[in-house]
Order: sequence, then C-alpha cells, then structure tokens
Amino acid sequence: MPVDKDFDSQERDIPMNLGKCWAALRDDKVLAIIAMRVPGDVDFEDFRLKAAQCLELLGEVKSGELIERDGERYFLRRPAHANRGKKVREPIEYPIYQPRHPL
Repeated sequence: MPVDKDFDSQERDIPMNLGKCWAALRDDKVLAIIAMRVPGDVDFEDFRLKAAQCLELLGEVKSGELIERDGERYFLRRPAHANRGKKVREPIEYPIYQPRHPL
C-alpha cells in the first residue's frame, strides 16, 4: 500500500500532548519530569508534595505539559497569568534529552 507523503509530513507537524507534568529546571535545562497522573487510590495532594520535594533536589520545580513533535519531546512551561494584559503570553518550550537506541 503506497504511503501518502503529504499526510505523513502533516502528522509529524502536529504536536501530540503527552499530559501534564512537573519538571526540575536548572540553567534552562530539564533535568527530570514527573507526570501528574496517579491511580484513583493515591492521595493526589500527598503525591504532589512528595513529587515537588523530589524535583527540588535537582532544580526549580515548574508545572507544564509534555508534548512530542517530530519525534522529539518538549516541556511547555505554563506562564503565570498567561492571559493578563493585552498580549497573551506564550508558554516557554524546553527540549527534553532522549537517548537514541538503535533498532
């Protein structure tokens, strides 16, 4: 079956949202991330506090979203008060290092 090259290139341009997370940032680099998703039987507030404490060991803790675009993953930091003022503030994007494994 032939592959539609235009469709394939369009799919890669659309970022896939992988969910909300917290990240430890140091010198504008993401050192670690922890997803905000937990099973229903886990107390979210307790998880949130312990996740933040863990990440604080590595750097400044920020919340945001993890996305994948063109095979690369990025952390999008949520700006504080993004809709305050006349100009909407865009989220700040940080690349996430991913080691490459040969197939």
